[in-house]
Amino acid sequence: MVDAMIAPSVPLLYPNVPTGESIPPNVSHAVSVSLPRWQDIVDYEEGRLTDAMQTGYPRFFIHRSIQKLAKMMCNKFARPGEDCMLFPSSTNASQCRDFIRGMEARREPASPPLSVRIVRFSLMAQKSQDSMSDCVCTHSDSCIRLYIVLFPAQVFGLAKQFWQHTGVGISSRMAEECIRILNHNESLLTPCGDLGAKTLSGRRGSHTPCGASGVSARGGGFGRSRYSRGVDNLWASDSASSSPVRTEMSSSSMATPDEEELTIEQSVYVEERFGRNLPFELAKDARVALRRRIAGTLVGDMADEPADRAVSARQVKGITEEDVFLFPCGMSSIFHAHLTIMQERACLQRGGPLTAESCAKTVGSMKDPSFMYGPYTIGKSVCFGFPYTDTLKVLQKWGPGCHFFGHGTDADLDQLEQLLASQPADEPRIHALFCEFPSNPLLRSPDLERIRRLADQYDFCVVIDETVGNFVNVEVLPYADIVVSSLTKVFSGECNVMGGSLVLNPAGRHAASLRAVLSANYADTQWVEDAIFLERNSREFVTRIAQIDHNAETVSDFCHARSRAAGCKDSMIQAVYYPKYITREHYDACRRKQPYTSIGATARQGGYGGLLSLEFTTREAAQVFYDNLTCAKGPSLGTNCTLACPYTLLAHYAELDWAAGMDVSTNLVRVSVGVEDTQALLGDFASALAAAEATR
Repeated sequence: MVDAMIAPSVPLLYPNVPTGESIPPNVSHAVSVSLPRWQDIVDYEEGRLTDAMQTGYPRFFIHRSIQKLAKMMCNKFARPGEDCMLFPSSTNASQCRDFIRGMEARREPASPPLSVRIVRFSLMAQKSQDSMSDCVCTHSDSCIRLYIVLFPAQVFGLAKQFWQHTGVGISSRMAEECIRILNHNESLLTPCGDLGAKTLSGRRGSHTPCGASGVSARGGGFGRSRYSRGVDNLWASDSASSSPVRTEMSSSSMATPDEEELTIEQSVYVEERFGRNLPFELAKDARVALRRRIAGTLVGDMADEPADRAVSARQVKGITEEDVFLFPCGMSSIFHAHLTIMQERACLQRGGPLTAESCAKTVGSMKDPSFMYGPYTIGKSVCFGFPYTDTLKVLQKWGPGCHFFGHGTDADLDQLEQLLASQPADEPRIHALFCEFPSNPLLRSPDLERIRRLADQYDFCVVIDETVGNFVNVEVLPYADIVVSSLTKVFSGECNVMGGSLVLNPAGRHAASLRAVLSANYADTQWVEDAIFLERNSREFVTRIAQIDHNAETVSDFCHARSRAAGCKDSMIQAVYYPKYITREHYDACRRKQPYTSIGATARQGGYGGLLSLEFTTREAAQVFYDNLTCAKGPSLGTNCTLACPYTLLAHYAELDWAAGMDVSTNLVRVSVGVEDTQALLGDFASALAAAEATR
């Protein structure tokens, strides 16, 4: 356990949420969705729940507001037979274009490049003199830029893969801000005409800017329209050329401005009912607070302590917020860590000192900065252990590929060492190893000390995903060059915002060169409101984690004592996967010996985290157990509410045999334990286990 006061316990949160509704209920930007029955998972995977799904995990289910905005942009900009995806930066849009073309070229090498175009749509905000407005755009950037990637509709599946794997698409809150302004400026929905004539779709980095100027809005600002009746929103006109587009959107497909404002105000009330968000003018302060909190120099409320005088709770000297980089979600941080290391190696091959300027010049001159086309002069990466599904996809699809050691055991580490020792001197060498600590869903912890020794010996970078262990419980930065984490999970807890972080180890052997690449390429594309919500949610994260650790260990002990692994030969539970029982020696080696913070009176070391998986002996027992749980059930983890799912079906439905070969059974139920009352949780699990045992 951490040295923290345990949060007051509460009854089960969000029990029996109907199929397809958000978790938490009635929250517009929830990042989980209720799938309360085993059959719901099957129906979802086979496409039979499409109409019932009000929302879903944002990288897998494109938020309804984003779908609505995409439809508006298609009606305005698309040619017949085209579809689109929306991104917050030109770099992300170019990466999407490269991915679509690159994947299609791998499928049909002889075919000409696909026609994929990028349009920039710019929204500017102007604060009126007679209004005390709190408009998002007024307090963030001077301009909201929306980058629209237009492609043949038949390759939408490839675009969706990019959206899912990388997590760089626009935020649902950003989409709602754009929709609100469009609803106040309906003339801007008129089709633009032929954009194709001057779109340089064949050249990297090119796009067609578009917009309109001098158009006033009646309101604006996320959830603040009741305070901002006098805001004028102006669209910046860069240039426009015209081509045939789809017919104009019917008025019935859009809510009226008043209807939209009412809906948004209601949702904001629900989302802010448990705490006050920072005002928009403090958005930059929110980002600084987040970075300090992740660096370990700030735990609770924001403070004025300068970074160079703050003491970090992480066990690496000299770390400050300057070593922390924010991203829109955890997968975005993993994707950018992968690209950063590949670009670093490419820059080193060019020779000369690495600076931000030299890296920017090198990357800017590369024909393939997204590493989608090849041929490649860098070596493969390594994926060590069975990872979250999209991590492996990123390592396989971008760059020259990866070596996959899916069990993540000491025996796998022996094989990795043999591979490293046998690398031909005239071939590109392995450049990076990615692993989770511990892994999801088997909760295995790799031997990080040995991995670090191999990295130093063979000169590759180590990237560790600490999401499941979390940096309150474990300290992995001394073994890593880069540590990534999904802030969507336990750091936020509220299940209503996405976020990710990348922490650069300032003492790492590659720190200077990696920092040069990041300095050249990094852009904070996290939407301003998401940063504000994330800052609010994370103020008490240490206290929440203490309660979650306590609950999860109690539930794990209860289930483990009744499992076959513990000697109960007739049990329907085959095993409980939890760091306390799985590769414990490796977990304990990185488990905090000292408390992360001085909150509380009793010094306790880090806990074992809030995630566990139960493997049942039969599919029927697993299904009955899952169906009889009354806690919230759906995707995601690290939520304040206990959240369960049949992980293998949800994440690997199309590759169940492959997953089984990696010891990930289809009879597995993953549970992310929350902050609820411990006895209420035990009662729920006891009841569900009794039902499962009755299937014997």
